[in-house]
Amino acid sequence: MQIIVKSDIGRVRKVNQDDVRFYQKNDHECLIVLCDGMGGHNAGEIASQMVCDDIIDNYRNHELLTDEQHIHDWMLSAIYHAHHMVATKSHESPAYEGMGTTIALVLCVDDQVYISHVGDSRVYQVSDELIQLTKDDTLVNVLVDSGTISQAEAKVHPQKNILLQAVGVSDALNPSFITKQMNQGMLLICSDGLYNSLSDIQILDILHLPDDLETKACQLIDTANTYGGQDNISFALIITKGVVDL
Repeated sequence: MQIIVKSDIGRVRKVNQDDVRFYQKNDHECLIVLCDGMGGHNAGEIASQMVCDDIIDNYRNHELLTDEQHIHDWMLSAIYHAHHMVATKSHESPAYEGMGTTIALVLCVDDQVYISHVGDSRVYQVSDELIQLTKDDTLVNVLVDSGTISQAEAKVHPQKNILLQAVGVSDALNPSFITKQMNQGMLLICSDGLYNSLSDIQILDILHLPDDLETKACQLIDTANTYGGQDNISFALIITKGVVDL
């Protein structure tokens, strides 16, 4: 298992409100957490850091996760705990009011991948194409599903950034839970600062380069800033098992 995480402030924002971490228990198991914070001043940055800290600590100190039901229960419990913690913190000061964050939570155990997410940070499987495993919790996604707008219209819709739920701010949180078996493969976990800056083809062209993971990751940051960079740019790349020819 190979993992690399990167986060960059981008070319416009004054604060990086993204946070991305991983904790690898052993050669067979690793947890990745990516958060894209929101809120005025530094509140989004605080929310994303709080959630990453809380979930990594929870995982580090938790008993062995033994099966899919146990993993499902733990992942959702960890997100709910972080949600209530951020919501409580947001009432302590007017500067924190309304702060929240997206989350993409991925647990890799050998060739099995478990995913839970809230918001519009994404998890992709990387092969000959980018396969989006998560579904954005956004207004435009509802409009696409209802046939009101097309996928092409969704990419340029003026309300494309409106989230329907986020950690710390939603009254009723409904995290996803997805499982995926990957005998050999690569995962990309990213904030919207990456996928809004680069097309799927641009991302794939970089990930298919005959370079090591560090070089590919640096190239993703540089190219995202060249073609976009309007937001913070954060991601994790994970090769789940073995050597993958991309």
